[in-house]
Amino acid sequence: MKHLPKMQHLNTFRQVVRSRSIRAAAREMGLSQPALSRTLRELEQTLGVQLFLRGQIGITLTEAGEAFLRRTEWILEELQRAADEVEQISHYSQGKLAVGFSSLLALTIFPALIDNFKARWPHARLNLKEGQLATLLPLLRQGELDLAIGTINPRKVPDDVVIEPLFVAPFCIIARRGHPLEQATSLNDLRRAKWLLPETNVGYYQQLQDELNEFYGQIHEQPVWTESIVCGLNMVLQSDYLTVVARAMSMPLNLQDKISVLPITTLPSAQYCVAWSQKSALTETARQFLLSLRQACQEYNW
Repeated sequence: MKHLPKMQHLNTFRQVVRSRSIRAAAREMGLSQPALSRTLRELEQTLGVQLFLRGQIGITLTEAGEAFLRRTEWILEELQRAADEVEQISHYSQGKLAVGFSSLLALTIFPALIDNFKARWPHARLNLKEGQLATLLPLLRQGELDLAIGTINPRKVPDDVVIEPLFVAPFCIIARRGHPLEQATSLNDLRRAKWLLPETNVGYYQQLQDELNEFYGQIHEQPVWTESIVCGLNMVLQSDYLTVVARAMSMPLNLQDKISVLPITTLPSAQYCVAWSQKSALTETARQFLLSLRQACQEYNW
């Protein structure tokens, strides 16, 4: 390859993928359609491959296009991060920080953590995204998140991110107050219960599914699966479902008088970790947030 793609090539390519059509991308970027098409042709000529298949319903990526998109997303996000960090140094700005985290963090340490962080870094732009690690890891790899916090399955540790353990959280089974099974002491007693179970292929819930696979196979009624903690809590409160949550999650939202923790102690605990990309160094803003996060996790009674 004689020449590398230009920034204009990368930005145009990403916008076309996001808009799913050349016409929509041209409108979004304030360019004429012929000018944008010319830029795409230059990019494909520079790379020596076809990136798009153009059809009546829009564009689709070729295999080479899919591979190039992954690199393009990371390059542009990393370049933006570099520009932000230089601005912090030269203009005493406090930069941007994007953090992804699971529901447990949102319902426990995050309100105080964010307040403390913003008190020391009032001009930092902080973006928060709640989700399971299965959803957050792709965003971390693409450079859209600086940090991702969630549970790690010790049998399936990702090899392209830095993983730092934060705390271990015991989990429990919850039901509404007055549920016929709220005094059950073994999983065997719960085979005919209605279950709502968290669905993910990464972290604690995958570990739980692996370890309790035999029990899951004995459940009389097919469980309902969801990633939404709000949906889960409402199904527990309104429809007699049982679900599995971190013990610390059974206390927030003023639900102590409405939710019972079943006296079952055979569930494995979960290792919560913070992760960041191996490919890029943390910004100063991210490093300072990480220091506050470590302290908050150490001080909280999980």
